[in-house]
Amino acid sequence: MRALAQIKKVFGKRVRRMARLWTQRYGIWKYSKYPPGHIFNITVDDMRFRMTFRDYKLDYPIVERIEGVREPVTTGIIKALVHPGARVLELGGCYGYFTAIMALCAGESGRVVSVEGTPNNFRILSENMALNGFKNVQIYNAFISAEARQVHFYDHETHPYNAIRRIQSHEGPTEGMTGVKAIKVTEFLRDINFIPDYVFMDIEGFERDVFADFAATRYLEKHRPVIVFEIHPAYYPSDQGLPFLLEQFKRFAYDCRRNQTNMICLPREGSRETLGPVLNEAREIVIV
Repeated sequence: MRALAQIKKVFGKRVRRMARLWTQRYGIWKYSKYPPGHIFNITVDDMRFRMTFRDYKLDYPIVERIEGVREPVTTGIIKALVHPGARVLELGGCYGYFTAIMALCAGESGRVVSVEGTPNNFRILSENMALNGFKNVQIYNAFISAEARQVHFYDHETHPYNAIRRIQSHEGPTEGMTGVKAIKVTEFLRDINFIPDYVFMDIEGFERDVFADFAATRYLEKHRPVIVFEIHPAYYPSDQGLPFLLEQFKRFAYDCRRNQTNMICLPREGSRETLGPVLNEAREIVIV
């Protein structure tokens, strides 16, 4: 019986894997008839907006956006947290799918500031925000990093991973590359005079840089935003992984809850008087 159960389990996994593969291939085939630059009408539950992906090669993550089903857990978190009038900082805007959802949730009285580092993605983000006429969204082409002043991209690059590798290996720029300013979040927020209620991050491990910046400048003592970030364990040092990062949030009087690949960190309620001793201890935090 155990052997039969094991066979069923293995067979079931293979069937599900093949089903996912064929679903992905069908989705890519289904939308391949549309020419580059086509504008798609996107429906996400009760929200509607428009998107283009310019001349990008169609892949399944793009298909998921077209069909309004990209990362439903992240969508649910945004819709549960962001209220009309909210001030939202999005780090890693990509093509603007979640930016649009945030903008619709925040409404005309709210404000969304979105930062995207990859130049080609930023161009798509810009076009998609213009397509929808969002007046409550401001976008910036910048890279979040504490290790560099500029990050360089080749014109053909459509993702940040090669740039991240170049930062880690300390490679200098070569001919034909475009430089993007690297920023520290607290300096950026000061320069644009923006204090977010919510910070959403999907920046491939550079959430550690953001938290180190928050810790070094004591930002979380003065301001208490809700912080949501996608987890990227592969980019964390072995001695300062996710448990270490969550422990530091705890020392800043934040309670964190995991929801699949997202971490939701909520500031603990209380007056400055009651939280004072906790925050004083947190000043000694150093993240490297």
